[in-house]
Amino acid sequence: MDALADILKTIRLHTSTYFCSDFNTDWGMDIAHRDNGLFHIIVEGECWVKIQNRDNPIHMSMGDIVAFPTGGAHWISNTPESEKQASDKIVSQIIDGDNPFFDANSSITTKQTLLCGAFEYNSAISHPFLRDLPCFIHIKTSESQELTWLKELVKVLYRESKFPSPGSSVIIDRLTEVLFIQILRIYVKNSSIKHGYMSALNDSKIGPALNRIHGETHAEWSVEKLASEAALSRSAFTERFTRLVSETPKTYLINWRMQKAKSKLKTTELSMYKIAESAGYSSEAAFSKAFKQFFDSTPGFYRKHQ
Repeated sequence: MDALADILKTIRLHTSTYFCSDFNTDWGMDIAHRDNGLFHIIVEGECWVKIQNRDNPIHMSMGDIVAFPTGGAHWISNTPESEKQASDKIVSQIIDGDNPFFDANSSITTKQTLLCGAFEYNSAISHPFLRDLPCFIHIKTSESQELTWLKELVKVLYRESKFPSPGSSVIIDRLTEVLFIQILRIYVKNSSIKHGYMSALNDSKIGPALNRIHGETHAEWSVEKLASEAALSRSAFTERFTRLVSETPKTYLINWRMQKAKSKLKTTELSMYKIAESAGYSSEAAFSKAFKQFFDSTPGFYRKHQ
């Protein structure tokens, strides 16, 4: 099992594109903080983005992508001086076909084409992946030949959004999921940060260990076995794991098994004993006690009310 794939499934990642629209007037959107992520792609033209609590706005050229994985507050506009309007109302108007930033009778020949969307997930889940998501990512696709494939992905996303046909909504959602994952991959590759969960996934020793943890079905892995598979002593493995993930491997194992057990209670008809066994507990009573410590609810109460 790919650890990242398992995490994205558990946090119920859902992506969507709000709109892909042309603007040919002065325009600006003031976007408040939200619990989940947002992204903007400048398909044509140029614009500016200003992040809350940062001094200077950032210039975006054609092909640039900006993402706010944790939903940080910001504004985006055609010039830094343009008036910014609350985004909720503007987005609703654009989706309803009443774009306030496009004048069909305008003599202005230049325009900006903006593609905007969201990354939604269950932010209530406690996991290092969500904790370590960056607040802002800026990708300049024009600066590297390696990103040609990303530009092609954006082209397909643009065509499906701008000129929808049967099945376009499904294609758009799937492509936006791919976009989210690729944005994170590029961030890790280009980032100077050498710790955090995404770095752990790419580590030659810890990455495979995380995949083994996420691939288990009956709590078969222990810290000793993981260290042995990584060809490290227990102490060296624990130090490396903890430095990257900011949790000991034992803590991570227990936490993730409980998250999976919680998901099974909600989405399957497995017996309580089977779920307890898969989480590493030999009795329902021991599992129930541990579950209540984690989630302040017994597993039976949680399943009944889900």
